Amino acid sequence: MLSPLIRLVDDEPQLRKAQAFVLQLAGFDTREFESAEDFLEKDDHERPGCVVLDIRMGGMSGLQCQEEMNARGIRLPVLFLSGHGDIHMAVMALKRGAADFLQKPVPAEKLVEACRTLVDWDATSREKARERARAKQLLAKLSPREREVAQLVATGLPNKAVADRLGVSEQNIKIHRSNIYAKLALRSAVEIRSLLDSAGADEKKNPLITLQVLPEDVGGGDSS
Repeated sequence: MLSPLIRLVDDEPQLRKAQAFVLQLAGFDTREFESAEDFLEKDDHERPGCVVLDIRMGGMSGLQCQEEMNARGIRLPVLFLSGHGDIHMAVMALKRGAADFLQKPVPAEKLVEACRTLVDWDATSREKARERARAKQLLAKLSPREREVAQLVATGLPNKAVADRLGVSEQNIKIHRSNIYAKLALRSAVEIRSLLDSAGADEKKNPLITLQVLPEDVGGGDSS
């Protein structure tokens, strides 16, 4: 399995290098990109980790990059960095699925903490995605009727109640139930419920939002 990578996307070379130094000291692998276009073209988006993305850059902005990531199905969690006064942009970024938004200059400890949170969340999200794919693959072995029976059995209903719901004999349900257990390699209704839950698990975009709005931030500004 590939180790996590923190992508640093910013058009200020000195800032990128300072961030990379701090994160590397904390044990992270990093890669620097001088623009959003460079990141979208050259990054291995399948590698786990996160993106530290400047919201104001020459060329494609951070928000435009985020929009393009969403369009391409790039699910890496995004930590936006910006100058004073971009709260309205922060709200827009969070609505589009950004995980966090911090103002420059970001203390080293806070940057490391935020990245560690997003890297951990990404690892958990990818594991859940693998579990979801495995569960769906198993459930695909069932016939439409077996799937229907499995969903009712998972609620805890006894065979007779399931049979009444579907208008079939109790013996018929017993046969279906036996086939379901065999196909899914499971032994109880509780395990079926767990498998169905895994197959239908929702992907959550925002693992932890730590945006802090200070009184002096309200009213905007254009510095970055």
